[in-house]
Amino acid sequence: MIVRTVLAVSLALALCALAFPAVEDARTTRTERAVDGELGGLSRAMHAVTADDPVAVDERGARRSVTVTVPSPSATSARVTFVAIGGVPTRDRPPDAEERLPADARGDARSVDAHGSADARGDVLAYRVAGGRTHVERVPFDVRVAAEKEGDGWQVRSDDDPLVVRSPGRIRLRLRFVTYRGTPTVLVAEARR
Repeated sequence: MIVRTVLAVSLALALCALAFPAVEDARTTRTERAVDGELGGLSRAMHAVTADDPVAVDERGARRSVTVTVPSPSATSARVTFVAIGGVPTRDRPPDAEERLPADARGDARSVDAHGSADARGDVLAYRVAGGRTHVERVPFDVRVAAEKEGDGWQVRSDDDPLVVRSPGRIRLRLRFVTYRGTPTVLVAEARR
């Protein structure tokens, strides 16, 4: 009787050990799909706001609001390390980051450089799920993070300072299409609550 119990427990543990990597892979894949969908919606909203002509930074112009939801870790979802808008965060980029980025996001004339910034042809949206790789999606326009100043002005961050979200939850963003330093640019600002 004891031998059967020990054998049954051993068999159950072996099956769990075999299934665990598949479960982790499924959690990562499910979370990657969810974040892909959220960034796809953000990308579509950015494209929609660029359908109008850009205006000066301090002028009124086309605006869009969009909500991006970063999934919470659970039994079926992996933890999201970061979601970044306008570049790949510096502290999450290993020294050989350019080699680790997908082929279409390596530093050539059409994509990001080793710092995760883009050239005049566009910028990037990026994310990483724990246990996964860094995903980078190009957008065909410059993206800058901005904040509304008291009054009616805007404070625009440098191009190498993306908006980085590291905790789960919803973030409301306001998008504007402006001419910033002579370049058509999508400004992204966190909406005030």
